Amino acid sequence: MAKRRTLSPARHTRRMTTAHAAATVTDNAEETPSTESQQVLALGSLLKEPKTDNQEVQHFRREIVADRKRMEALLDQRAQQAQEAETRRRSELASTIREALTTPNRNIEGEAPTFYGTIIAEHLSYVPVANVLASSSALLQEYERLDKVSTDMRDEQAGPVTETWHQELQEAERQLQMGARVALRNVQKVLGVNVESIERIDTGGEGDGQDELNYELHKSLRYAERGVRRMVKGLPDDED
Repeated sequence: MAKRRTLSPARHTRRMTTAHAAATVTDNAEETPSTESQQVLALGSLLKEPKTDNQEVQHFRREIVADRKRMEALLDQRAQQAQEAETRRRSELASTIREALTTPNRNIEGEAPTFYGTIIAEHLSYVPVANVLASSSALLQEYERLDKVSTDMRDEQAGPVTETWHQELQEAERQLQMGARVALRNVQKVLGVNVESIERIDTGGEGDGQDELNYELHKSLRYAERGVRRMVKGLPDDED
């Protein structure tokens, strides 16, 4: 028979430790599937059940409703205050306009109306006052335009406007007088009047303007001159 080998204490201890570790791993491997399945089941139950309490949700909803009502009441109060302030301003403006349009020397009989709760655009005096204001604005604009035109004309001219106008008037009068004298002299030449004696009388006269001819006389003289010339052209030539 073969002899059995006797193991040393160290080798025996190492073999026992290895066997125990293998048994432990085997037990853990058998327990792992069961633990994972339990976790999955617990997660499903947690997902099905709500995490918050119903009482907290109801309390939060009540707070939201109360805050909403409080904000709506505050907004209504502010809107009412703004409407009252606007009505008061309109009443004051209407009263001021009526006071301005009233004759100062005539007292208002009875209580002075303030047009409380009315719109100024619906008042009877609104349209006439608006038309007066528009006309006044247009009148001021036209005045400014004319003032600018007169200023530009004054800057362009060296002398005053009245002085320039008088000079132009005198120049036109002088030219008319010269034209009248020339026309009269031509007519007198055609009629055979002694022009030199008349010119001496004109230059040596008193110069009171009695010999000056008006426009109608000038026209008549021109027509007479034309007629005389035609008559002279129609006369036969004298033969010696």
